[in-house]
Amino acid sequence: MDRRQFISTTAWLGASALLAGSGRAVAQAYPSKPVTILCPFAAGGGGDALTRVLADHVRTKRSVAAAVEYRPGAGATIAPGQIARAAPDGTTLGLYSISPFVVVPHLQRLPYDPLKDFTYIGIYAYIPIAFYVKTDSAHKDWAGVIKYAKDNPGKFRWGTSGVRGAAHIAVEAAFRKEGIQTTFVPFTGGSEAITALLGGHIEAVISADYGPQLSAGTVRLLALTGTEKLAGQPSLPTFKDLGYPLSTEALYGLIGPAKLPAEIVSYWDGAIREMMKTDEFATALKAISASPVYMNSADFTANVAENYRKIGEAMETLGFKKS
Repeated sequence: MDRRQFISTTAWLGASALLAGSGRAVAQAYPSKPVTILCPFAAGGGGDALTRVLADHVRTKRSVAAAVEYRPGAGATIAPGQIARAAPDGTTLGLYSISPFVVVPHLQRLPYDPLKDFTYIGIYAYIPIAFYVKTDSAHKDWAGVIKYAKDNPGKFRWGTSGVRGAAHIAVEAAFRKEGIQTTFVPFTGGSEAITALLGGHIEAVISADYGPQLSAGTVRLLALTGTEKLAGQPSLPTFKDLGYPLSTEALYGLIGPAKLPAEIVSYWDGAIREMMKTDEFATALKAISASPVYMNSADFTANVAENYRKIGEAMETLGFKKS
C-alpha cells in the first residue's frame, strides 16, 4: 500500500468510526425508550387530568412513547416509592403532589426520603384545596359545619382523596382547634370520595377534585385550606383567614428519581413550558378549577424543602406523631 492509499484508508476508517460514534450517540439520545409517568392517585382526579395532558403533549408533539400508570393507596406513597427506586434514566417519572412529599413523611416511616431520593423537575399547576358539600346539603357554610359538629359529636362524616395527606391533616388541625369530634372516612382517590358524597354516604369532602362537580352545580364550596382566594368567590373563607394552624394549596408537577441527568431535566422542563402554552392545558385547568404556575427545578426543589420544614414544625406543635 503506497502513502496515498494509506492516508485514504486511514481517513475512511476515521470517518467511519466518527459516524459510528455519532450513530451510537443518536441511538442513545433521550428519550429513546418508552416513558412511564406514575400517578399516586386513582384515575379521575385533577392530578390525573394534568398528568395525562403532559403525557399526551410529549406523545403527539415530541413523538415520545409516554404513558400514565396509576398507583393509588397508602396515602399516595406507593408511586413515590417506586420512583425513588427507579434508575435515573428518565424512563420512570411521576406526578408531584404535596402530601406524600411534605406531609406523610412526618407521620409514618417510608421507603424514601423526600429530600434525598428525588429530582424535582418542574411545577406547572396550582389548585386550591376545598372543603365542600352537596348543593342540597343542610350545611350552608363553614360556621354551620362547626356548630353542627359541636352539637352532634362524631356524626359529621367527611372524606378526602388521600389518608393522612395534606388536606386530611389540615382539616384535622382545624377541627382540633375548634374542639370538635367528627368521623373521618378514608378513600383511595378523590373520585371515590365524591361518589360517596353524592350518594349521601358522607356529608363533606376535602380535596382538589371538585372542578367538574362545581361546574355542574352538584357541590357547594364552604372553605379553602390554603392562603389564596378562589377566583369568582371572594367571600369563601380560607384557612389562613380563619386562623387555622395549617394552610396549604395543591401544587402539581413532575418528578423523577434522584441524580436525574441535567439533560433529562432540561428536556422535561422544555416540554412543560411548551405544554403550558397549549389550548389542551388551558382546557384542563378550567375543568378542574386550577391555575397555571411554573417553577423550574431549582425553585421547585427549594419549595419542597421549605414546605417540608414548615409543615413538619406545625405538625409537631399540633402533636401529630410518626407511627
